[in-house]
Amino acid sequence: MTTRELEKFLRSHKNAPEFGGDYSDERMDLVWNKISAKIGMESSERRPVSLTAKDYVDYFSWQMSNVWLKPLSVGFSAVMLIFGSWVATVNASFDSVPGDVLYPVKLATEHAQITLSTSGEQRAKLHAEFAGRRLDELNAITSSNADGMDEKVKAAVDGFKLEIASVNDELMNVQNSDPGQAAALAIVVGQKTDEFQATIAQSEPQVSDANKGDVAGAVAAAQDSGAQALNTIVTSNETNEQPVTTESLQKSFQAKLKDLNTRIALSIGRLAVIDGVLAKRTTVDPTFADRIKDAKSDANAHEDEIQKAMEAFASGGFRKSFDLLAEIDTDVTHSEDIITELEIDITTGA
Repeated sequence: MTTRELEKFLRSHKNAPEFGGDYSDERMDLVWNKISAKIGMESSERRPVSLTAKDYVDYFSWQMSNVWLKPLSVGFSAVMLIFGSWVATVNASFDSVPGDVLYPVKLATEHAQITLSTSGEQRAKLHAEFAGRRLDELNAITSSNADGMDEKVKAAVDGFKLEIASVNDELMNVQNSDPGQAAALAIVVGQKTDEFQATIAQSEPQVSDANKGDVAGAVAAAQDSGAQALNTIVTSNETNEQPVTTESLQKSFQAKLKDLNTRIALSIGRLAVIDGVLAKRTTVDPTFADRIKDAKSDANAHEDEIQKAMEAFASGGFRKSFDLLAEIDTDVTHSEDIITELEIDITTGA
């Protein structure tokens, strides 16, 4: 029977009684037998369909692929798209500075890292890293000619001081809870604060007069943090002397002594220039003589103190040796301030 003949047969029997009313198994068998006889097919009774293990495997494979995996795949793709966009945004925010659109993203990412930290040591190191970022921002701001530079400089410096304060707090907490671990952390913090002071010195010449006080505050914060780290190392060495703390103190002492000798020599040279300039003048402000005398006294009278500091360090008196250097540093700083004021007054007067 052709397809056309089969279609004609089905149309002619669409209202046959065998197709309606009673749909019991007996009636359906009778209907099928009649139809199969008409179209020349083998007549057989309907049998229950038996499914093999392969049929079940194919069915569940289809369910897994179309019902479960496809929606999961779509959802996963959406999540990855969102996550990828967020990662790209975070990466782009690393170069942002205060006032940029992406800067809040940068700060939020840092806050999340602090929140997820599990120890005071980790938090202290992260805060030190973020303090370094604030100084990188300071350099970027002072190197540009962007609008609102003074406000941006202040924001970067304030952020630096906030991070440094957090470093100090975490270092103190670690010192109270785990003195053995505090020494290692203090060594890291001490190295960072030295780097911070060097970085600030690079930005300071480009800072406007309105921000000079802010930058001076950043220097003071770095110095205070370094002093706290040094005190922690000294305390740890006094309690339990270890090669690592002794070596760290040795490096710190040599670096501070070298810095003081360099500054003293520079101050003496600057005073010599001032004397030469004033010697060529017919009239000189009478107060200059007293100020120059004070500056020379603070710059020159340190040979004995330096020798005492070196002897104290050699004998293991680390705390005493650093205290002596701190006293010398105070005097040298006072001399430097006087010299700077003299240079300004002489130049302005000229």
